[in-house]
Amino acid sequence: MEATVYISHGSRSEQGNKVFVTFIEKVISTGKSTNASYGFLENARPTIFEAVESCILKGASSVTVVPVLLLPGIHANVDIPEELERVRQKYPEIEIFYGQPVGVNETILEIVMDRLKVKGFSGLKSETILLVGHGSRDPQAAAEFEQLARRIQEQVPSKVETSYITTQPFYGEKLLASEVQKKVYVLPYLLYTGGFTVKMKETINSILVQDQDREIVLCEPVGFDDRLGELLLQRVDEARER
Repeated sequence: MEATVYISHGSRSEQGNKVFVTFIEKVISTGKSTNASYGFLENARPTIFEAVESCILKGASSVTVVPVLLLPGIHANVDIPEELERVRQKYPEIEIFYGQPVGVNETILEIVMDRLKVKGFSGLKSETILLVGHGSRDPQAAAEFEQLARRIQEQVPSKVETSYITTQPFYGEKLLASEVQKKVYVLPYLLYTGGFTVKMKETINSILVQDQDREIVLCEPVGFDDRLGELLLQRVDEARER
């Protein structure tokens, strides 16, 4: 029997984790696998080991694990595989397939453009889009983030910049930079809302107090958009075919 497990990073916010669970339960209900579960890398349970083991105990002979992450990075490339190795050591007879994160594709582009348009973005040259990622020590994550910026730039004449929350270039510094246009649309490239987005609002407000001629529009994060569900099901099929 084939089983599927979706792994999220996990949020310190209980409400954030509930949003993920509601989203992923809907994905599971539309998938082909009748033996499916979800787990968290940290901050919530079930853990990765617990989620995969639960499927095995229900009779799975193979398990496909898909990281519910926007970009590759340390979590997708190191942390989750290390947890899966623990499962392999206890259950060496079980075949475990590992999928890719969401990545950069037409669906993600559509979601990003929708988040911008809802806030009034019109694609003028006088407007700037500032994408804000979490940041990662893995250069692959930065490479894909820059690829996303290039794909957006192909669609609009506005300037598209990239920045991060935890690594350089920091989004606050980018907003203060002289080359950024007067009107900036800040788009958090994040799945979870919560502490990071609250801090971003505070940073933006402090900048606007200092420069009242600026217009900085904070967009909604990518979030657990329903359109991501189909992408995750594709990642399951791709992992099993490799």
